[in-house]
Amino acid sequence: MSIVEHCDSAAPIDGAQVIAESQDRKAGFWMRLAAWLIDVVCLFLVTIASTVVALTTIYLGGQLGGEINDPVIALGGYTVAVIVLLSGVVYFTLFVGSCGQTPGKMLFRLKVVRANGQEMTYGRAWLRSQAWMLSLLLFGLGFLMIACTRQKRALHDILAGTSVIRLPRAS
Repeated sequence: MSIVEHCDSAAPIDGAQVIAESQDRKAGFWMRLAAWLIDVVCLFLVTIASTVVALTTIYLGGQLGGEINDPVIALGGYTVAVIVLLSGVVYFTLFVGSCGQTPGKMLFRLKVVRANGQEMTYGRAWLRSQAWMLSLLLFGLGFLMIACTRQKRALHDILAGTSVIRLPRAS
């Protein structure tokens, strides 16, 4: 079962339809924040589970090698650092790249689309996740652009050429 199978089937796929209808369906700051908080909880659980599996594997490998020594402990520390640093980029890139939605966006019926109305790609999703870090590093000012602009686009949306829209309710 792939990530795509869990995407909202009511999501518009016609590029012209997305461009024509998305102007009045831009997702606002508070709705996007709520979806992001759901994603943070999901990401936290995935990161913890990945860390436990990795550290258990390293510990058992150290036990099989005879002892838990400084190199084994260092390997555990480096592994945790890599998991924490990469998990967010991987999470958002996979979900947004596959169908334009993360679990939080699915819950709130939001979708990331390209400015030209085409479906998201993994490359565009990766670019968006990298630009997201820039929005964060600017003391969150990149996110406040959602609330302060008519287009309701964050800095990372502008840099990646994307927008977040509300999906119509299924009839």
